[in-house]
Amino acid sequence: MTQTAEPATVPRHRRRSRASRSLLPLAAGLLASLIALAGAWIPSFWWDEAATIGAADRTIPELTELLGRIDAVHGAYYALMHAWFDVVGISEFTARLPSAVAVGVAASALVQLARILGGTRFAVVAGAVFMILPRVTWAGTEARSYAIVAALGAVTGLVLVVALRSTKRWWWALYAVLIALSAVVFLYTAVLVVAHAVTVAATPARHRLRFVVAALAAGLLATPFAVLAISQSKQIRWVPPLDATVVQTVLVEQWFPGAPWFALCCLVLVVAGAIALIWRRDAAATAVLALALPWILVPIATFLAYSAFASNIYIGRYLIFTTPAVALVVALAVTALRSRLAITLALLVLAATALPAYLAQRQPWGKPGGMDYSTIADDIAERAAPGDCVAFAPSVSWQPTSLRSVEQARPGAFDDLTDVGFGESAVDRVSLWDSDATADQVARRALTRDCDIVWVVTDGERDTASEYLHPANVWWHFAPFHFVDSDLYRALANVGYVIDDRVPANHSQLVRMVPRTG
Repeated sequence: MTQTAEPATVPRHRRRSRASRSLLPLAAGLLASLIALAGAWIPSFWWDEAATIGAADRTIPELTELLGRIDAVHGAYYALMHAWFDVVGISEFTARLPSAVAVGVAASALVQLARILGGTRFAVVAGAVFMILPRVTWAGTEARSYAIVAALGAVTGLVLVVALRSTKRWWWALYAVLIALSAVVFLYTAVLVVAHAVTVAATPARHRLRFVVAALAAGLLATPFAVLAISQSKQIRWVPPLDATVVQTVLVEQWFPGAPWFALCCLVLVVAGAIALIWRRDAAATAVLALALPWILVPIATFLAYSAFASNIYIGRYLIFTTPAVALVVALAVTALRSRLAITLALLVLAATALPAYLAQRQPWGKPGGMDYSTIADDIAERAAPGDCVAFAPSVSWQPTSLRSVEQARPGAFDDLTDVGFGESAVDRVSLWDSDATADQVARRALTRDCDIVWVVTDGERDTASEYLHPANVWWHFAPFHFVDSDLYRALANVGYVIDDRVPANHSQLVRMVPRTG
């Protein structure tokens, strides 16, 4: 009986151990996704997200034609969202859900990576820091590729560490595929190869050789895409030259947007942790820093140097793939406190200082500049009747395109309306944006189509000018504006339309115009 019972007992124990090892990363991933997803549907869509929806909400041939001319750098994400929207439709929740899921994937991979490097306690702290990091919670509310980029960074880092500790060569093949995929999803992540090379340089020669082969394979896989994307580099000519604000961007906006106290707490912890670790000479800490420091510093140095000596390509949020490494460094500092009480208090302080940014990100007008696309779309959906006419201000002072981008972000709200301001479709223009008719054309169409009501989506009333410094170091100018002074109002008034009602939002307004009576 003993001989038959013994083999059965050992596998059960091993299965329990294996299950417990899997549970922590899965639990961390689920919690991180829930934190990212909570309230993510509340903020209004904004201009960048309208670009995502406009690109994804077209046929594959149309999308392919677009990417051949512009935005190839976002092509993989657009293709993913095209398939996703085909299944679930377009809303603030569905557009941002993939980002929240990606945050969970990133957290799960990071926790597993941290456990390999420093044990379970370190893994728990690293996961906790990552899921409250303001740049990460922001990414969970964006219908853009940022969260997926962070996830790819974490997974690639995990695979690199496993490959360095394994004798199986297929881990290096997987690493090559992940690096190539990361570059295709977001070209900036290709710099991770250089960061990883610094890490691998201190390892045995056999690892260095395998790394070089994997890196070359990744380069070959990604080269056709890189050539196409670089040929479209004029797309980022809007990025202004570096100036003194870069210090604020690197130290705060890059990882801690809207959370300067969180940034300060992290700095204090890292300095204190560094002092403690110097005295202890912890081997696990050395392994963590050998991976995390190049992961953080090489991309920053690369993009700042290129921006200083060539043209500016540095935007803080573009380095989101470094957030897992930041979490590792902060977690290392926190766990250097040793005491469970001290570690818990440190995490509570970090959570408290991150909370204001987290809540601000999830306000109705929480997107850059307080954009209000969803507010306007909701107002239209609530007030307009099928067959009503609609037109959009062809230009506003605070964004580079017309307010037709509201319709692009929320097309369903305008489906039953007659668009008297439509110019040429984005598909026909091979562009991200539709164009608008002239004000006189809008007025003529309103007459010929017997519009009893014309809803005009236009800039908000503004007596004085104001400015907003976008985190990308671009000034948004909100010029004085009165609808009655606009060409669109004058054209409609000239053919007999008068203002019947106004519905203000944050920066925009919805104006109802009807034919003059009497």
